Amino acid sequence: MAVQGLWLRRRATRLEGAAGERRGVVGDGAALHLLALGDSIIDGVGTGHMAASLPVQFAKAVAKRLQRRVHWRVEGASGHDAEAVIGRLDSLEAGIPADVVLVSVGVNDVTGLSGTRRWQRCLQRLLAGIRGRWPDALVLFAGLPPMDLFPLPPQPLKFALGLRAATLDRIARTVLASDGRAIHVPTRIDPERHGFCADGFHPSAESCTLWAMELAAELAQELAGQPAKPLPAIETRRTAR
Repeated sequence: MAVQGLWLRRRATRLEGAAGERRGVVGDGAALHLLALGDSIIDGVGTGHMAASLPVQFAKAVAKRLQRRVHWRVEGASGHDAEAVIGRLDSLEAGIPADVVLVSVGVNDVTGLSGTRRWQRCLQRLLAGIRGRWPDALVLFAGLPPMDLFPLPPQPLKFALGLRAATLDRIARTVLASDGRAIHVPTRIDPERHGFCADGFHPSAESCTLWAMELAAELAQELAGQPAKPLPAIETRRTAR
């Protein structure tokens, strides 16, 4: 597996973050401020343009579902692990409004062989940092994906990555459960519905659209305080908080 990992680092296709503006407004209605924070998923890697990225598709889905005017801001970069995301958060200027914080992090902690204790501490620090700036914001954490379903890694590396991602995701659920305004949304991959971009590691723009719809449904459920109907395109489940 070590040899396979080194081979992938040298031979894997590396895609750039999405082009386009990192701030914008979509929809009509009462203002809702969205901050997207995290790794390459937030950076829009594989989608080509920020308009097709998960954060912006999520903003559009929220605006449509809730009839709100969503002011979105993207703060993410490819390769960021939890420690780097904390640094990104700390570097943001004071006074940025955020009603909802969308977080994607963890895959680089898996590939970077982060220890479970370090991962837990980093998530606790990240959540504390968000609370320090936006005490009442709703935090939406996109769970770590089942990496054993990624097309790129060969076996047995694929299997090992899947196990590690599942372990870190369980820890993330536990950390988030301690906060009454944080939601862990499991990331599910259906090979028949969800495609990947050219690197075999990041979701396609079409998959990001489906993913954004699921996240918007979870957000609407939390704000409404009642169960949301699962979207037909994606299998979803709630986790205990």
